Amino acid sequence: MEKIRRISQLTCEQVHNLWITEPDIIQVIDLRSSTEFEISHIPGALLLSRKSLPAFLSTLSDKLAIIVASECEENDIFSDISHYDNFVFLNQCYRWVELNYPVAGKKGFPLILPRIPFIKGDDMTSDILFHQLFEHESSTFTYLIADEKTKEAAIIDPVLETVDRDLKLIEELGLRLLYILDTHVHADHITGAGELRKRTQAKTAASKESGISCIDISLEDGQELLLGDKKIHVIATPGHTNTCLSYLFGNRVFTGDALLIRGCGRTDFQQGSAEKLFHSVREKLFKLPEETLVYPGHDYRGHTSSSIGIEKKCNARLKEGVNLDDFKKIMAELNLAHPKKIHAAVPANLACGILQEMRTLRPQLVDGIPEISVEELHAHIDTAATQKIRLIDVRRPDEFNNELGHIAGAQLVTLGPELTAFLQAGDRSEEIVFICRSGGRSGTATAESIQLGYKLTANMVGGMLRWNEKDFPVSRN
Repeated sequence: MEKIRRISQLTCEQVHNLWITEPDIIQVIDLRSSTEFEISHIPGALLLSRKSLPAFLSTLSDKLAIIVASECEENDIFSDISHYDNFVFLNQCYRWVELNYPVAGKKGFPLILPRIPFIKGDDMTSDILFHQLFEHESSTFTYLIADEKTKEAAIIDPVLETVDRDLKLIEELGLRLLYILDTHVHADHITGAGELRKRTQAKTAASKESGISCIDISLEDGQELLLGDKKIHVIATPGHTNTCLSYLFGNRVFTGDALLIRGCGRTDFQQGSAEKLFHSVREKLFKLPEETLVYPGHDYRGHTSSSIGIEKKCNARLKEGVNLDDFKKIMAELNLAHPKKIHAAVPANLACGILQEMRTLRPQLVDGIPEISVEELHAHIDTAATQKIRLIDVRRPDEFNNELGHIAGAQLVTLGPELTAFLQAGDRSEEIVFICRSGGRSGTATAESIQLGYKLTANMVGGMLRWNEKDFPVSRN
């Protein structure tokens, strides 16, 4: 995962609201060429050069600068002025014209080229439902698309931790979920496909090359799925992994990790190939109409969408002018750490995200809390020693080595702020057993872990009292 400092942005709607209601607190600054500015600009905008921008920001006093610039240049501009805190960028500024907001200039042309026009008719935007959703831990976008007339829907790249959120939205909109589509076998999060199928009876679908035996529909390049009278077109785009698919629906293409905004997915594991990815993007995705909207599987910069035209112009790795050798060199020199969830996520996603198959222990639910006996944990103590099961003792430090001792290999993380911080930073797919003196505090810890999105945690009933009663071995440091 590539972490890049986020660029602060406001939408056209937000800027327009400020422009109308509180014009005295903002100053629109246009960094485009003088030719573009003369053709069309936001009324009241000030034309500046990039070189003069820092000095101008220092004179703004209490005003907020709204910066209009080419999307290709935002990261570079940000690096010049990152020490200031009185500016934001106008996100996707071409939309100012789409929304019929006022413009000044000679011809009223789009603010930024290439423009993404508002298209009606063949692209079906007039009678579809579309929602873009976000999961923060893995920076994953999930997309809900539907035919407004029939209410038939599909969801793309759902995340296990946000299944309840997604189902609530589907219910609120009165939709009938037909398809659960994954763009590839993910390595950074566990798919919600299996859980959604269990709760909705919708069909799961992924590449036929993925080796996922539990999917209902095996997809291949050129295949089509119907939502009402509309079609989801399947485009094979291997390279990030060998099983990547993109989905074209109307004038939107959902690209997973094959094409990101100003970037692309890595190619160094899961049979990835820089050469295949280059050809997938150049020969398939970049052959789509330039106005096609790009919705990626992830974003780490604060962007939500782009277009084929903008990516052809601005994507540093794949834009026109970058050749295959250049691209292979770029990808070979990334040297990225593997996603922290890869060892849990890939096996789980090959099982449609059904975690039960990943569990070593088989807890019983008691009042909504998964519980295991000391006998079951003792029977798997060798597995715990390999760290496949993590033992977290939530007692106080003075209890850890008292007369009850602790289980060998257990980690002391005291219930309270210390445990909360530990859980917030932890891996939600890890199998954890919580332990305390008698089972009360560890039950609370288990409940807290579930609230934070953990799926494989359990409380050891009876705690160290019961462990000692059974004369199981204890440790004291």
